[in-house]
Amino acid sequence: MLFASSVTASAQQPAKTTQPELPRYEVAGFRDARFGMTEQEVRAVVTKSLGVKPGDIASSTNPVEGTTVLTARVAALDPVSSPAQIAYIFGYATKKLIQVNVIWGDDNSKDPAAPDALITAGSRLERYFAGFTWRKDAARAGIPVGENTVVLFSGEDDKKGAVRLIADGVRYQMQRDGNQTTSPEPKGPPKLIINYIADRENPDIAKIEKGKF
Repeated sequence: MLFASSVTASAQQPAKTTQPELPRYEVAGFRDARFGMTEQEVRAVVTKSLGVKPGDIASSTNPVEGTTVLTARVAALDPVSSPAQIAYIFGYATKKLIQVNVIWGDDNSKDPAAPDALITAGSRLERYFAGFTWRKDAARAGIPVGENTVVLFSGEDDKKGAVRLIADGVRYQMQRDGNQTTSPEPKGPPKLIINYIADRENPDIAKIEKGKF
């Protein structure tokens, strides 16, 4: 994948992550926040690992999924030296940590990340995740999923976990069958997003049981 002021994407391009000598990646959370932790446990590790004050961690609910979300904002988070927000999502039934979303490119930030910095960081993170072994045939790179959205990397571990690295609000070029197309100009600022997912097939969210209606 080539990054410049735009992103070059390809359809369903397998990521080269199957070499046996590469270490296996296990999706277990983000930094010290591990899947299965309670809200209290996550608050404790977040204040320590990210250096935020307890009062700066915002709590909200997702009425559709029935989950609780803790959001911490930091002034900078590698590999981007600009503000980021980390959302910790707790399951509907278990009330335990089931997903973490890391987002660079906050619309409301007074010091937004430069587009080139986000693209460069996305390239570095893609190479990082590609340096691991994932479940067979379950790692992909450079997958366009919208007019200005590209999944830079998607991988599944040997258990239930998954990682997605997404560039949103970017212009990309795509080659298919020898033809090149360019996406339209994005309408908003770019974002770089990582999703760490505990259970990719059966997430702990509110559902309507089959047969109820």
